[in-house]
Amino acid sequence: MGLVRSKFNYDVVMLISIALLVVIGIVMIYSASSYKAQSAYNDSHYFLKNQIKRVLIGLLLLILAMKIDYHLLLKASPFMLGLAFVLLIYVLIDPTDSLLKGSRRWIEIKGMMFQPSEFAKFSLIFFLASFLSRKEDVLDDFMNGLLPALLVIGLIVVPVLVEPNMGTTVILLLISATMLFVAGARAKHLGILALSTLGVILLFVKNMQYQKARFLMFIDTLLDARQPVWQVKQSMISLGNGGFFGVGLGNSKQKLHFLPQPFTDFIYSIIGEELGFIGAAFIAALFIILMLRGIRSAVRAPDREGMFLAIGITFSVTYYFLINAGVATNLLPITGIPMPFISYGGSSLIMTMFAIGILLNVSAQANTAIAPVRLNRRVKRR
Repeated sequence: MGLVRSKFNYDVVMLISIALLVVIGIVMIYSASSYKAQSAYNDSHYFLKNQIKRVLIGLLLLILAMKIDYHLLLKASPFMLGLAFVLLIYVLIDPTDSLLKGSRRWIEIKGMMFQPSEFAKFSLIFFLASFLSRKEDVLDDFMNGLLPALLVIGLIVVPVLVEPNMGTTVILLLISATMLFVAGARAKHLGILALSTLGVILLFVKNMQYQKARFLMFIDTLLDARQPVWQVKQSMISLGNGGFFGVGLGNSKQKLHFLPQPFTDFIYSIIGEELGFIGAAFIAALFIILMLRGIRSAVRAPDREGMFLAIGITFSVTYYFLINAGVATNLLPITGIPMPFISYGGSSLIMTMFAIGILLNVSAQANTAIAPVRLNRRVKRR
């Protein structure tokens, strides 16, 4: 196993969807950030230039991932997971004091901020894809099948929770649960684990004043006991201003220091304001297309490893979109989760583009397989 055949067998619909999302992201980042960039750096193109650099890095990794057989990376998954764990622990004990916005999440490398949890997320997906393809026949046996997988998941989730990074913690758990469910883990086991995990998270939130205050404020807004927090209130105003057709590209008022993080966590609000409901719906449609094509790649994958890998990557992107959009529309509490391909960022964008390259790799091998393995979910012995 080495390079994927040179003949073009990649999912064209998926490629077009990704290209549109990346291009829209670049345009909207410039629109949402130019005012702040001019006032803070005397250069309206400051954030745009940084984003283009990161897109180019991500594009190179995407192309590389498309060309290299994903089985080679799966073989390296234990090493990747071990490195991810070391980096997550290093962030927590970093002697240079990496505290930023109340959390320890970043490592500075030559002036660039790298978030180990992004690397850890995809390392975990790779490891689970390999593990589940070998152990799915015993997943209904809690001690011998499910428990080892849960221990590995906990190895990554716990340091991320301690940072604290609640948003990424939830996404890691959602991705893991999805992959376990597809592999055939018992719904009863997953239900018990979900309730237990929820209890642990609520206990953690209770003892973290910032997280506790954020959670209680969200509950109060749902009960109409108080107004939403400033960011969410401005986000709702932004979406309301946009109406159906939007106020026009570049004409947002909320980005003028009213809406915090208008080009990162709340860029979907600026899209809704400038491009209206139609623009926001178009973005959602692209993510739905990407999800459906990812599921298609999983179903058509040439082996179980490829299927689990495609499921993990597909739902990673899907969950990020849903949570980011949910925060912008006040359906979920603030989490600090970026919108894939659209939000300004480094680690998240680069690692997501690399992962999408792997997803395209799976789809290409599915198209070139002489006799693809049928991957209907097996009937389990009860």
